[in-house]
Order: sequence, then C-alpha cells, then structure tokens
Amino acid sequence: MYLCIDVGNSRTKAAVYDKAGLSLETIVFAGASIEPILDLHRLLPAAHAIVATTGDRQWELSSIPIKGMGIDLNPDTPLPIEIVYSTPHTLGEDRIAGACGAHAAFPGKNCLIVSAGTCLTIDLINKHGIYLGGNISPGMAMRLQSMHDYTAKLPLTEPAWPRLPFGDSTVHALQNGACHGMVMEIKGMLNQAENALGDVFVVMTGGNAAFLADRMESEIFVAPELVTQGLFQILEFNVRNHN
Repeated sequence: MYLCIDVGNSRTKAAVYDKAGLSLETIVFAGASIEPILDLHRLLPAAHAIVATTGDRQWELSSIPIKGMGIDLNPDTPLPIEIVYSTPHTLGEDRIAGACGAHAAFPGKNCLIVSAGTCLTIDLINKHGIYLGGNISPGMAMRLQSMHDYTAKLPLTEPAWPRLPFGDSTVHALQNGACHGMVMEIKGMLNQAENALGDVFVVMTGGNAAFLADRMESEIFVAPELVTQGLFQILEFNVRNHN
C-alpha cells in the first residue's frame, strides 16, 4: 500500500492507496500533529510513503515506520511528467502533484488544473504530459478577509452568490467581487489556454472547488483527492523505476 500525504496551508490530507491506485481511506485534519497520520498507518500499514509540504510541517517523514520507499517531494524527485518552469525549486509541491494527478486521470488531454484553496492556483499541462506553468492569486477567504482588513469600513462577509450581477448592497458587492471575480478569472485563463492549445479540460480541486464549479459554464471535473492521487502517481513511478 501507498501512503500519500499533502500538508497544506489550512489542513493536512492523508490517503492510503492500493497498488492499482484505488483509494482505501482518506483523512483530513487541521493542525500540525502527526498523530492522525500514525493512526491511519496503524490501521492500514503502507509499504511506501510520500509527503508534499505547502504549509507548516513540524515532523519528519522518518517518523512514520515504513519498510519501503519514503519520498519528501522536492525539485529533484523524478516525475512521471515533464516540467517547463524557469524556477522549478519554487514550484509548489501541491501544484506538481495536481498536474501529475490530472495527467494520469485524463491522459491525452490538455488540462487546466484549478485548485481553489487558501490561494487560487491555475496550472496548465498539455496532452503530452508537459507542465507549462500557471498563476497564483488570493483564494476566496483571503479576498474577503483582506477587503475587511485593509479598509476602514468594509465588513467581513461569507461567500455567496447574490441574485444581481451588480451588488445592491455592500455585502453583495463584496460577494460578487470575490466569488464572481474568481469565476471570471478562471474563465479568462481557460480562454487563454484554449487559444494556445485548442480543447482544454478543466479539473478543479480544493475546498471551494464545488462552490465555484457550480457557476462555470464549461465541462468541469471536480476531483477532491487530485493532489493525493498525483502523489500516488509520483510514488508509484519511483517505486516502479527504483533499481
């Protein structure tokens, strides 16, 4: 079995996969503790493990008792895709894993990978498995919180879809700006990708993926476990090719 761990900015997700890539169990939790992962490993002992770290991690992969391969994902880790990026050492590990997950799930397709979490990341991988790059902007909560924090009078509000395209109140104006603004941003990036590559399939993940996908007009595939699925692909690739 394969233990795949994604340490994000807001939460940690850990999943156990079998050799065929079937998810056997997934846990999601907040905080920096390793204990939930150790509990999962005791329940489903994995031979191999991989961890991608975007947020704060205060434990070592060696703390998990595995008998096989352990990978701390880094710029030197062999990948099942090719990356064309001028600063690969700064490329987020979750973005790498998401691209690997999308390419494995939709081989032969150009994919726009939208991760709607703490930040909104939009990444592009072509049908040949070449990661071309992407963009990063504030996520939904960050947009709403910053408008409150950096002004004197704007209230803090929750995400929502106001009835009118132009807000008839300050709360609705903030919600339209943050929520519809993100949808328009995704649509704009999709349009650019299609102009460059032709047909592009959109894969969405992250805590706000389903909320945003509901307002997209194009075909969207929501993949909550895209990053851990991508980590499985990386781990399996390395285990298979290990001498």
